[in-house]
Amino acid sequence: MAIADKNEATIDHQSTHVEGYGQFHHRLHSRVRSYDVDRQSIVHNAVYLYWLEAARIEYFRDIGVPIDRQSFVTKHRFVVVRAEIDYHTPAQFDDPYTVFTRIPWVRNSSFGFEHVIRHDNGTLLAVARGVLVHLNPATHRPERIPDAYRELVREFEGENVRWEDETESAG
Repeated sequence: MAIADKNEATIDHQSTHVEGYGQFHHRLHSRVRSYDVDRQSIVHNAVYLYWLEAARIEYFRDIGVPIDRQSFVTKHRFVVVRAEIDYHTPAQFDDPYTVFTRIPWVRNSSFGFEHVIRHDNGTLLAVARGVLVHLNPATHRPERIPDAYRELVREFEGENVRWEDETESAG
């Protein structure tokens, strides 16, 4: 991984097989910053949630969802309703890492994200899963994910997505 500026993340969408986890089409490359580490000189567990959020936003941008200041307020109201992280190996200051991201399933108003975070030397740092729900911006109630978004995911992920359009009560 070549990072020209150690202060910025880079994105690519080259298809990559991550051993034990399958195929991913989106990657965010970055480095551990000084403010990411705690008093033990390792990345604080909560920081991984920020890395996952950054990867999801860049994933949306990469598949063609317009991202601007109002995107997640009035246009694309997706909220995280579940997040799971399995921590494997602690990362330390200045470690280069990659967040591999994919959407493995889409339902009526919700979809899943899966992430693998790996040190650039190949060491597994963490594995995460999340569920996002699409809300109506006016009512704040779950509503069907628009077909335009579904098509963007379908084009990006190909046959790697399960489409489960059953009725959902909580997303």
